Amino acid sequence: MKMENENGNSLNVKPKLVVRAIDLITKFKNEPEPAEIWNGIVEGSKGLLVGVSKTGKTTFAENLAISLAIGRPSFYGKEIKGGPKKILFVNLEENPRMRSSRLKKQISRLNSQEMVLFAENYLTPEEEFIQSVDSDEDWKTLRDCIEESNADIVIIDSLTHLFQGQIESSKECVKFVKKFREYVVSSKKTIILIHHNTKGNDRPIEQDNIAGSRVILQEFEYALGFANIPNSKDKYSCMLFNKYVEVNSSVATVYKIDKDRWIENISEIEKSVLYDSKVKIDYREDSTNKDLIFNYIQSQSSLGSQTVRSGDLMKTFVLNDPKTMARDTLFKSLEKLRNEGKIESSEKGKYQLKMKKDDAKEDENSLQSN
Repeated sequence: MKMENENGNSLNVKPKLVVRAIDLITKFKNEPEPAEIWNGIVEGSKGLLVGVSKTGKTTFAENLAISLAIGRPSFYGKEIKGGPKKILFVNLEENPRMRSSRLKKQISRLNSQEMVLFAENYLTPEEEFIQSVDSDEDWKTLRDCIEESNADIVIIDSLTHLFQGQIESSKECVKFVKKFREYVVSSKKTIILIHHNTKGNDRPIEQDNIAGSRVILQEFEYALGFANIPNSKDKYSCMLFNKYVEVNSSVATVYKIDKDRWIENISEIEKSVLYDSKVKIDYREDSTNKDLIFNYIQSQSSLGSQTVRSGDLMKTFVLNDPKTMARDTLFKSLEKLRNEGKIESSEKGKYQLKMKKDDAKEDENSLQSN
């Protein structure tokens, strides 16, 4: 670093490498704490969705992206915090026709308001975008795409298409991390990276199942794992680690993918039980909580209240003493009722019975006649 003395002569001054910790604290004291977006994913973080092939990781990521883009109150039984987010989904794996076909099915469930938000907030690279990152020019293209999008959250499918060389090589992983930080992390966006390459499926998925040297794991702040259940068509997910929130990696969430390519949270179970051939598992879920919520919304509708706020549902079922159900159970049940077409969310935090098309038309005609 160069400075000038009193006589205008140039001086070489060694840059300061050490500061007082108290000065750093003072510098950032007015900065807000990073907010949680969903299920331990925090603003500005970088994390992984990992698992063997054909477990629905891309579908899961798309479902999450849509839910965030339209500002849904929950996804996968977990609360979404904050309003609609601008999402950039960079799919380096599939051609545009295939992913558009799947997205078309997924958005068939959205109402008119949600469609407006989806159109505005769900972004993707143009059709002729790069299919892998093989050079500095490709990295620059990816960086420029992220900058142009002005997205809050960037989802990239997948790490394999960003990586050159053997993923088990620490030397190659160090090179990847350097590029990743320079061209992607430097954007200061929330980054979610899909990683398809994991080791085996003959035992419960754990942190050490993730393919790659430890350099890869050290770079990311959380990993949500996906796996197939042995001798079953169903699958499960599990938070493998998270540097921001405490996780119980022994608990698995069993899920299935429905005809519209939406992930449905079925139940939670001890992960080890899924691999015990002696145990017969019944994944069917008790509908008691879901029925209680639906009946409550129905009763409020009959009393003249068209919409029910999530805060009222919280007071009635979660904050009551003794509480009827857990917070996650409430949002999971609301999500199921919405997916079943029984209720809809007219806006953030408000629910109502879903109108039949005939009823909606009758209301519209009534308004026009008045």
